[in-house]
Order: sequence, then structure tokens, then C-alpha cells
Amino acid sequence: MDITTFRSETREWLEANCPSSMRNKPVHFEDAFDIYNTDDARAWRDACAGRGWTAPLWPKEYGGAELSREEYRVFQEEMAAIKALPPESGMGLAMIGPTLLEFGTDAQKLEHLPKIATGEVRWCQGYSEPGSGSDLASLQTKAVQEGDQFIINGQKIWSTRAVYADWVFGLFRTDPDSSRHHGLSKLLVPLNSEGITVRPIEQLNGLPGFAEIFFDDVRVPAFNLLGGEGEGCGVVEMHSALDW
Repeated sequence: MDITTFRSETREWLEANCPSSMRNKPVHFEDAFDIYNTDDARAWRDACAGRGWTAPLWPKEYGGAELSREEYRVFQEEMAAIKALPPESGMGLAMIGPTLLEFGTDAQKLEHLPKIATGEVRWCQGYSEPGSGSDLASLQTKAVQEGDQFIINGQKIWSTRAVYADWVFGLFRTDPDSSRHHGLSKLLVPLNSEGITVRPIEQLNGLPGFAEIFFDDVRVPAFNLLGGEGEGCGVVEMHSALDW
């Protein structure tokens, strides 16, 4: 399809399918969940997901549209022209999705990416810990491997939107004798796992924008290791630079 035709068809489709409630509305952190938890928002997300437009640059097999860079630029321009809100938001698309595309196994990509693209599964981040502040290399939450599982014990804090999430991605110390950035691994953990407690942190506005996550002998399959064991810091450093 030539780019002029793509622009025309995109403009026509957006005009016909983007609800008025999903246009001309700035999204602030405090109200983002409420905006994206409406019938109109779900219809808008589902319509876009059907075309792969929640993750336009991702491969089609993972729920994307596999647009070219030029097509993606046109798509963004036409979205901006009607001031349409993105059909999906959150750390799934912005952070763990691109990381999976770069570092995930084929099985991990097929397991997680389509569910991120459709909004079926929500993600939060598990990096900060009590006493660590922004010093990520000082984290102490341990994940000890036993056979084909990791057993996690410790605590994360200030996990954005964790009370609304289904999974958490985070760094864990898999080498108990290591220090600083050595011996850290990135694991993907379902928040409904036995032994996990998510405790909301109430903000001044009364909303639970953040949460603590407690891990008490939480068992996670080794399949959920993203990147090599002990290579977690390299994975984390890379994901923010990926352009998907």
C-alpha cells in the first residue's frame, strides 16, 4: 500500500472508530486508570488491537501491526490530528514489551506479548526496595534457584500501579554471595502467585498509585528468567533505549 493510501485509510478509520470520549482529553497519572477503565476505552482498545495498532511496530505474530517507520509516523500524525488518546498504555507496552522483544525467548514472546498488546494482562515494575532508594545495585530481595524454579524472598516498594497489575517484572539477587550490580537477574512474576502480598500505598489524594510487594517463598518457574542469570542489570540498562 502506498503511503498516501495508507494515510487516507488510517484517517477514515480513526474518525469512524475513535470515541469522542477518547479525544481531546489530557491524561494525568492520577486519573489514567479511571479513563482507561471505561466502556469507551475498552472498545477503543479492542478496535485498535484488532488492527495491531496498540503496538504498531511490533511483529504481527505478537499482536502488532508491523508498520514501517514511515507508516508509523503517519499513524502518529493522524492520531494527533484528532487528539486521540493512545488505545493502550502502561508498563507492558512501554517497558517490558520492548525488553521481551529484544531479550525474550520465542516462547516468552508468544506467552506475553499478545496479551500486552490486547490489554489482557497489566504489568508493574519491581525495582526499588526499602533502604535502597534509587541505588538499584544495592537491592537485597533474593531469588534462589532450586531445580527448575526460583524461590523469591524479600520486598519491593513504590511499585507504580501494582494494585492494578497482573504481573511484575523486576530485579532479584540470584547469587547470594554477590554484591552491587553483580549477581542480579530479571524475573517475570505473576502477582497471583502464592506467597505474594500487594499492599497499597495511599497518596495524598487517597488513590493507591503505588504499592509494596512482599515475597514470601514465592516459587517462579526458571522459564520466567529474562536474559541470562546474573545479567539483569544489562537487560535493565538496555530496555529504556529500545525503540519499538
